[in-house]
Amino acid sequence: MNVRRAFVLGSRHFALLCKTLAVVVTMRLALLVTKHRHIAQHITVKPAPSGYVREASTLAWAVRNTARIVPFAHCLTQALSLQYLLGQQGMTSTIRVGVQMARNGTLDSHAWLIHDGTVLLGGSENELAAFTKMVDLTPS
Repeated sequence: MNVRRAFVLGSRHFALLCKTLAVVVTMRLALLVTKHRHIAQHITVKPAPSGYVREASTLAWAVRNTARIVPFAHCLTQALSLQYLLGQQGMTSTIRVGVQMARNGTLDSHAWLIHDGTVLLGGSENELAAFTKMVDLTPS
């Protein structure tokens, strides 16, 4: 990200992107050394902080944009990152993992994040309808 772009974003968004980048990198590295269920067990929902609370859609925007520059930060990395960030803001969410049969006969898996009944990350409702739900991961 160049300096001019940082000024256009403003200090709040720039700071959010920096924090989010650290979270996405951490989740990506964690997925290299341990299973997603182990990581998900350590994500908690904290009491809502006093003062400024970011909107869930803003956090999803930050995760999508920072994941573009982290190698192999695909759907599960992004979903775990967003679930962690939402939990820090006192918001609950569910990571849903599903599978579908691909045209070439292989099984494709995908993870997406649901907050307040809305898919925040991972695709549209129409795209996700093709997947068969396998597991839901909800923080403690």
